[in-house]
Amino acid sequence: MLLLMVLLTIGNLFAQEVIKTDLPEKRNKSFQLTVGGGMSYYIAAVNNESIGIQTNVLRTGPAATIRVMWQPQFRLRLGIETGFTNFYSYSLKNGNINGKVQLSAIPILVTWSMPVVKRVRIYAGFGSYFLTSHLNYAGKVKSTTFSLGSNIALSYTQPVSKKVEIAVEGKWANAFETKDNALSLQLHFCWNFWEW
Repeated sequence: MLLLMVLLTIGNLFAQEVIKTDLPEKRNKSFQLTVGGGMSYYIAAVNNESIGIQTNVLRTGPAATIRVMWQPQFRLRLGIETGFTNFYSYSLKNGNINGKVQLSAIPILVTWSMPVVKRVRIYAGFGSYFLTSHLNYAGKVKSTTFSLGSNIALSYTQPVSKKVEIAVEGKWANAFETKDNALSLQLHFCWNFWEW
């Protein structure tokens, strides 16, 4: 009996402790489609004083996002983003003639993403903005141009099911060649449409 107690004590001394570690949760690889929209606010200066006509500037407008992200098993994700942002519009009046000018943008960006903390993700994109201006004043004129640009976004996601999430996202869109930029707040629907 004494020999048995000594052996058990020695065995306990040399036994390794079982240590519980917080291993990262294994995730499947997936492609995620994000679609959503909201409102934007144009934060750059609008130079309409040079036309010498009474104007009324509207800095708010609709904004939308379509994004496809490849989500591998590590934290950095890669994707493509497009959408729509109405930068600004203004009405103008010259005597009895009324008119309107509107500037909108469609981004085409390569986007990177990374989770910061649980349910919070940061996005950064770089590419081009396809800018379109519409003038409706004694006739209609439409002009288009490209501008290099970027965006930065922060989103908070709430899972709805295994493949579906709802996200609220704040975004800064910056067409830096033409110095046009806007802040937006959007609601997104996120769907992991392909997992393996």
